[in-house]
Amino acid sequence: MRFFDFFNGSGNKKAGTENTAWQNTPLEKEIEEQAGSFLQKYAARYAGLDFSVQSLEVLEALLEDASGFYNEMSPEQQQKIIEGGGAYLFEVARKNVGGTYYWYQKLSQPILVTGQPKFEASILAFRQVQNRLQNGKEDGIPVYFESYLENVKQHRSAIII
Repeated sequence: MRFFDFFNGSGNKKAGTENTAWQNTPLEKEIEEQAGSFLQKYAARYAGLDFSVQSLEVLEALLEDASGFYNEMSPEQQQKIIEGGGAYLFEVARKNVGGTYYWYQKLSQPILVTGQPKFEASILAFRQVQNRLQNGKEDGIPVYFESYLENVKQHRSAIII
């Protein structure tokens, strides 16, 4: 059983569901579109959003600014910034180190898995953006992403939470 399968519960025959790769599917397209919309919306104010690893410092600054009034946002506004920032983070990862999108059932959100079949380094970008907005710099995006990159470089299986 692969690492991701174990945590997603799909190795359990009673679960009755299979993992589905989301390459060239509506979910992958949706994440790409969300990331593009996020970039369009914030590029003028936050120069440097270009899907590079270095641009995560810009994303961090944007989320720092948003965290100041996150609790005052409506649930819809909160969800929009979580999904937009998360999609941007996903696309930085996918464009720079590759990976495949899957639906992570336990958290009802996408997950990017890199390194298959040799290893499975994964990120939960929506969850991380939400944590950053709620908890502040202790859940910083650049540090989170560096942990993911380290696992990819070492071909180590892990879900970075």
